[in-house]
Amino acid sequence: MPDPVTLFCCLAPPEYYRRPLFSEREVFCGPDCPTVETGDGFASLNTPPGEYDLTAVVARLPAHQRPELIVVKADATRRNLPRGLDRLPGTKVLLVGDTHHFAAPLRTLLAYGAMEDFDAVMLDHTRQHAYLFLEAGFERVYWVPAVDYALRRRDIPPAPDRPLTFVGQIGAFHPWRRHVLERLSAAGLPLLGMRAEPERAADVYAASQVTLNVSLNGDLNLRVFEALGAGGFLVTDALSPDAGLERCFTPGRHLATYRSPDELVELVRHYLDHPDEAMAIRRAGQAHLLAFHSPQVKRAQFFAAVFDDRVDPALEVRGERRGLAPLPARSIGFRRRLAAYEALQRLQLTASRLTVHAAGQDETGGGFAADLRAMARDLPRVVFADPDAGSEPVALPMPLPLPPSADRVRDDAVTLLPWPDRAETDRRMARLPGASVLCPTLSSRDHAEAAAHLAGWGFVPTEPGGILFQCADALRYAGRSLSAPALAAELAPELRHARLAALEPMLRTAEQLIGVARLAARFGETSLTERFLLRAVGLDRQQPDALAGLARLCVAGGRPVEAAIYLGEARRAARLAGTADPAPDLDEAALAASAGGHPGLERYRALFRQATVPSTGRPRRILVVTNLFPPQEFGGYGRKLWEFSAELIRRGHAVKVLTADMPDLTRPGMAGTEDIEAHVDRSLTLYGYWRDGRAFTHDDPAHCAALIRANIRRVLETARDFRADACLVGNLDMLATEFLDPLTRQMGVPVLHCLGNQHPGYAPEAAPRSPLYRAGPASGWVAERLAAGGYGLPATVIHPGARVDYFHRAVMPATDRLRIAFASLFVNYKGPQTLVNALGILHREGIDFDCTFAGEAPDADLAARCRDFVERNGMAGKVRFTGFLDRRALSDLFARCNVLVFPSVFQEPFGISQVEAMAAGLTVIGSGTGGSGEVLRDGVDGLLFKAEDHEALADRLRSLVRDRAAWLRMALSGRDRARDFTVARSVDRIEVVFEELIAQKE
Repeated sequence: MPDPVTLFCCLAPPEYYRRPLFSEREVFCGPDCPTVETGDGFASLNTPPGEYDLTAVVARLPAHQRPELIVVKADATRRNLPRGLDRLPGTKVLLVGDTHHFAAPLRTLLAYGAMEDFDAVMLDHTRQHAYLFLEAGFERVYWVPAVDYALRRRDIPPAPDRPLTFVGQIGAFHPWRRHVLERLSAAGLPLLGMRAEPERAADVYAASQVTLNVSLNGDLNLRVFEALGAGGFLVTDALSPDAGLERCFTPGRHLATYRSPDELVELVRHYLDHPDEAMAIRRAGQAHLLAFHSPQVKRAQFFAAVFDDRVDPALEVRGERRGLAPLPARSIGFRRRLAAYEALQRLQLTASRLTVHAAGQDETGGGFAADLRAMARDLPRVVFADPDAGSEPVALPMPLPLPPSADRVRDDAVTLLPWPDRAETDRRMARLPGASVLCPTLSSRDHAEAAAHLAGWGFVPTEPGGILFQCADALRYAGRSLSAPALAAELAPELRHARLAALEPMLRTAEQLIGVARLAARFGETSLTERFLLRAVGLDRQQPDALAGLARLCVAGGRPVEAAIYLGEARRAARLAGTADPAPDLDEAALAASAGGHPGLERYRALFRQATVPSTGRPRRILVVTNLFPPQEFGGYGRKLWEFSAELIRRGHAVKVLTADMPDLTRPGMAGTEDIEAHVDRSLTLYGYWRDGRAFTHDDPAHCAALIRANIRRVLETARDFRADACLVGNLDMLATEFLDPLTRQMGVPVLHCLGNQHPGYAPEAAPRSPLYRAGPASGWVAERLAAGGYGLPATVIHPGARVDYFHRAVMPATDRLRIAFASLFVNYKGPQTLVNALGILHREGIDFDCTFAGEAPDADLAARCRDFVERNGMAGKVRFTGFLDRRALSDLFARCNVLVFPSVFQEPFGISQVEAMAAGLTVIGSGTGGSGEVLRDGVDGLLFKAEDHEALADRLRSLVRDRAAWLRMALSGRDRARDFTVARSVDRIEVVFEELIAQKE
């Protein structure tokens, strides 16, 4: 036998091959080979992955190792493509690797083989593709099955101790294999799957009663030879005659074969129950392999073919042609035919059955379908159907052409399109029976036009310039197929319904859902229309058109109570958005009358009735004094005074607001739902300012003292000139507190001082002692802190009050996934960093969410660090930072969210954003610090966690996803709870306190 100096360019580490493989004088090289020197040369050399200059590799070898034979094993991974072989002497052989999977495997190998002008092409496990190399013009094409396998012989044990094993990969490239193995496990068979190094694998084959093999994609893989060589009893899938399995071994004598997972289950059960039969076959199989497929035989067959052109008749492939229309190897026709076959081969990977629909293709495609049918005969799960002929089974159209997934094997279909016949192409696209189409165009211009046309159907090529197209936008596909009257008319009603229903899991936005709801309504699909609209408003409650659509459906269905509420929500949403009435055709009063005073409707309508007279019956002249007043604002406290003032004005009180003018703090949209600026006098002057979230006083003490005196004088003069019956006082930071005593003692004006924190602005010993002064702490916690601080003030708790009528949503948010809001100043003491860290935990666990941080960021460094954390942890697509949001924008945000996280670190006086979010139907998860803990009842209408404990916060968020029913219960309870903290209720208390103080004065 020849023993040429050989250079083997390989695709795996040297230990995976037998040694010697081709010669006693051989050197291995490749991207997985280490560089190993011997005393007088090299055993192996490392090369770069991909293309590399083989002449440079050979130049490193000493003279006695310069190759006479070069064998290159290459495949479509393109990891081992040595170049420059024509500049080297000796015989060059292309050993064809995997051509049955990867992207464009055959085109890659054919192109590489033609570039390097090999003397011979040899296939070892994909015999079914030999004819394609012949078609491409290669003259010397050979098949030596498993030419490079390594024999690891084992003695056959008398009683194998493992019942059923599979050794090999079950990964992303092996969906069919995984499907088959799962069927075995589901049938209760004792399957053990594993990965093992070659020596260990041989031990497992010998020790198993049954060794299982599942080819990746119809190939005669090395496991057949390795298992038989180790003395295993092999059960393998039956391959097409072109693959050559039965040219090497006889089923039932040397091994056993199956044609379906069900047949495999029965076969395994039979041989586990009949071990004597299995033992006879395994002995015969090993003996046959050792006699006819030993490494020595493979080496002899290789050299006979390469050096003498002698081939065992059983291995001959050069006479095989499939009757294909002759095409030049470099022609577009040859390439598109090859690309179509590769597409079918690729689709078969994830198909239990792949039906090819090619009706009328040959009339426009010049025999293309016939050629493809002949080429696909080696793909065992591919069948051709011609609906016009009616002779073969036709797959029913799929609701939506969802692309194949490596995670699931299914029956599938592919359609050949008769491009450039656009009308017929569209007809077939509308009735696609499967997930894919083949569009074999004849020129690059045709391809560009076809690609643009199919893009309108939501289909894109799977590779640049490719002829296999798959759906990238199912929504666009459904819209196109259902919108064009001529196409939609061809669809059966049940298919239209199925197509619309199948869209639901893919619709991620309210806009998408509304669009599909319109389609469903056009076809009279009332139940689907309502379902889509309900999901739309669940995702975004600020959708007037969707709410109006639900109102109309309820009217048509005889549900006046629901219709009235949906109509009310539609018109509220339109007013908040500043848009036109979305349902001028509906009469809200008539619907309310039809509802007959239903208590649910009355409770809903009561939320929006504005009081027009004082609850005490006495209109008063009320002076409001505070340091900041919207739209000038910092932190939200001034908004409370704005709400109280506006409500007092609505009830008929005469109100004058005296405040400072700080234009730099103007925030657009910070005023409420109506304009009361005519009641505001901004003539006070603060003796300090705010910067980066912190307060500073002016440097000149004398100047500060002068400003304080001027403010005191201005307050007292205004109270006198306005003839105030009472004074409502807010935050007095950097303003003055010394006017409180003369206002109450000397002028006799009762004062209710709304205190947003435990520091009223004066020391305990300086506290006003007039019986006409009343503290109004924002919560019970603030009242307790004032008492603990030694103030000893009479107090009435005045909650800040939420505009529940503004934020309330009658439709609850969807709980499909976490949509989280943070609405507060972006400063450390408000705890945004705790939420960011909790989101990192959820992201690592794969829990779906998005989160919006809304709020001004005085602490720019903290904001930057949080943004950086989000970016580094791959959450940029899930987390956004909006900065400051005005009231309307905040209401819109709450309409799109289902959770508010209130992670404050410091002792909050109250926490008004919690109430606003609860009114909107959000579930609040809060740290419960200070007075904020008075809003939430843990597990009833919200959830509490320990401040700064991001793991506890993550667990609370996780718990919502785990129990969505409990999530909804808390959200509903929270929405009811919000009614306890309305502005109207707080103003009721304010009026009562003023009447008490006025009565005391009198």
